[in-house]
Amino acid sequence: MAGSSLKSFIKDVRNSKTLAEERSIITKESAKIRTKLRDDHLPAEKKRKNIQKLLYLYILGEKTHFGQVESINLVASDDFADKRLGYLAAMLLLDESQDLLTLLTNVLNNDLNNHSNKYVVSLALTALGFLSSSELARDVYPDVEHLLSHSKDPFLLKKALQCMAKLIAKDVSLLDTFSPELITGILNNHSLCSHGVLLGVIKVLQSILQSFTSYQEFLVEDEDEDGNGNGTHAKENKVAESNQEFFIRILEPIIPVIPHLFMVLQNLNAKNFEPDFDVQGICDPFLQVELLHTLSLFFQLGDELESSEILQYLNKFSDVLTQIATNTDANKSTGQTILYETTRTIFSLNLDQPLRILGVNILAKFLSGRDNNIKYVALNTLLKVVPQEPKAVQRHKKFISRCLRDFDIFIRKRALELTFAILDEANIVELVDELLHFLERTTEDDKSLILFTVERLVDVFDMYPITNEKWQLQVFFQIMKLVGRHIASDKISDILIIINNAKNSTSKRDVLVDMMKYSLDEKLSLEIPEENVCWQLASIWCIGEYVYILLESQDAALINQRSLTDYLCRCNTRYNEDNRLINYTLTAALKLSAKIEDTKCLEDLRQLIVRHTRDPDLMLQTKSVQYELIFRQPKAVKRAILETMPNFEKPHKHEKSSSSKPVKPRNNQPKESNLLFDLLQNDNGSKTSGEKKQPSSIPQSDLLADLFKGTPSTDRTSSRSSADARGIGLLSQSASETVQLPTQSVKIHDSDSLQVFTHLLSCGNGSSQLEMYFKALQPIEEIQSFCAVPKTQKLTMGQLHPQNSLQTDDVCKQSLKITGTGKLKLRVKVNFNKNGNPVNQQFDYKFDGSL
Repeated sequence: MAGSSLKSFIKDVRNSKTLAEERSIITKESAKIRTKLRDDHLPAEKKRKNIQKLLYLYILGEKTHFGQVESINLVASDDFADKRLGYLAAMLLLDESQDLLTLLTNVLNNDLNNHSNKYVVSLALTALGFLSSSELARDVYPDVEHLLSHSKDPFLLKKALQCMAKLIAKDVSLLDTFSPELITGILNNHSLCSHGVLLGVIKVLQSILQSFTSYQEFLVEDEDEDGNGNGTHAKENKVAESNQEFFIRILEPIIPVIPHLFMVLQNLNAKNFEPDFDVQGICDPFLQVELLHTLSLFFQLGDELESSEILQYLNKFSDVLTQIATNTDANKSTGQTILYETTRTIFSLNLDQPLRILGVNILAKFLSGRDNNIKYVALNTLLKVVPQEPKAVQRHKKFISRCLRDFDIFIRKRALELTFAILDEANIVELVDELLHFLERTTEDDKSLILFTVERLVDVFDMYPITNEKWQLQVFFQIMKLVGRHIASDKISDILIIINNAKNSTSKRDVLVDMMKYSLDEKLSLEIPEENVCWQLASIWCIGEYVYILLESQDAALINQRSLTDYLCRCNTRYNEDNRLINYTLTAALKLSAKIEDTKCLEDLRQLIVRHTRDPDLMLQTKSVQYELIFRQPKAVKRAILETMPNFEKPHKHEKSSSSKPVKPRNNQPKESNLLFDLLQNDNGSKTSGEKKQPSSIPQSDLLADLFKGTPSTDRTSSRSSADARGIGLLSQSASETVQLPTQSVKIHDSDSLQVFTHLLSCGNGSSQLEMYFKALQPIEEIQSFCAVPKTQKLTMGQLHPQNSLQTDDVCKQSLKITGTGKLKLRVKVNFNKNGNPVNQQFDYKFDGSL
């Protein structure tokens, strides 16, 4: 049974031998607490004890909602012990979405304004910062501001400033009543401005600077509600006005603070020893980091607003950053923290190149340390700054490569990402060799890293032209040998494409022969485990495609018709449950049969194929039956059908660039929630962006058709040629066709760039057909039209015809079919580019008829 005190309750829970026993103790104690808290005559001491147990239940993740009201009752008590526990319980058990927060408003007002104990006021400020909703922040903000303007106690000022920062972040509309003179007055009063108060001032400044965008949106929305103008031009004017208002009323009075912050930062970074704030020989590193972050926000906002008043201090800030980077001891964790923040500031402001190189050197020095946390932070930051300073980061590839050998998997993963980020044409050989050494040391636990490395290596060889094909093939030979068991199917295909497309026949032969030696030699084959499916699959495929090259090898005793046939037969027996491998084996056996003369080998290959004509798998059975039919054909026919594969045209996924920074795709979908938005979300068009290019027809395809259908190839070739000619004629006709505007058309939209007309062809019996015409008044490009109809109707849209780019007075049309019931009406949105700038126009139109 749980004891009466919190200590005994915790002891009982920890001493539980089973989960059921622990659950029983917690359930019983929770029920006891719930019952006792309902007792209005419970002594204060026992009430506190039950709330303490409730907090322990909260830590264990149990339901504690039944104690929320009692927490607020403790806060309303006059006893300090009750208040302290009540505020703690309220901060943990309540959140800003609770309706019970309204009960706290009066209590907070009383504690902030009327209580003589500064520690109670401090508790109220802390709780307010934790729990404030937008409504509560607006209600209590005047009390916090009054406290700041009248209190002379640094302890209370520190708490009040921290609370004000939280309130502004919660509700940016409070900036309307914010008085910048409060901040400047506290900074100028040296008797009050202790380190704690200065930290509070910095937090308020950070909240103001970070709230700029939200405050801008708040002002624009506020004007929209007042009905002051519509349209894009009006909105731009409102944004400009809100920027000016924010700068003049809030930012301009606090700009003189910047030199004061410089002075404080330089004094802290100097070698002055202050025992009260010293941490490992560094004076108040917490304040230094916050000062750096605040100044960074100042200059980022100054750059956004193009404010010369702020940017005039940028050169001075660069000097301060250089001084900090030079004077700070990087061998201690506190110094590393300041240097890390310094580096972040340098790159966030994109300062001069010497400073950026200095920042990269600081991060590289972190990599040479032993602390894995520092290493991870450095790798993560270097990964972000590679686009800005790729050459500077590349100089430290020695330290990055060393991280590839770290025991921590997270360090290795970040080091891998950074290695690929700095890889280019100049260092590809060196870094790929490092990656191969990394793959040699991987274990089964590193499967995710192996897949990542192989996938990126395949992409790298697509991105950069490789002059030494033999080295490239040997790289993939090593990859398949080392980690082939982990490679995904699509990447196996990519590797086979690279082998197939190699132009240097000598290099291809050398690598293929080496590969076959490992597959056919008894001793060497022991180095390739059976589960290395990638290796087996590639070997089988190479036997089918490159048997001529393999048989030209000087090692005829090992690589010959008999050994290749036996290898395929062994694979067929050993991997009889792997349908993918069996598919490859059947194809390789058929291709091999067309290129060898040994009668016994040919019979073994035929038996291999025939064995699967009764396979339980329908696909294998069908393939085997077809292959057996081809197998019986004359040698000349077989060779024509089973020629070596031509070069594959692989679509490139990446464009080579000097920057590894990913480009964020622009989202052109509208944000408003309406019929048009619903339509656009579900209408992605019928075209697919990744359509594969079909290979051109060759005579071998005709031979296959002759075998299975018996159609003469010449007839089909001539018919295909005539069809192609007709297609070309249609395309030429379509391209030259011009669209005329019908006389019965009705204008439904007019602007300075585009007019839209509609022509109703039919309407009635639940169906309507109409055509929309778009007439350009200026040259416009990439027209896109989107239409929406009421929910009771269904819309089918055709393509824009003849093209989506128009010169002045050109017309294009689009066919629409609407089915359903109700009034016929449309909501139309048209997107196009004019002089390189995107333009969006939207309008509604109601027709006279009904469906």
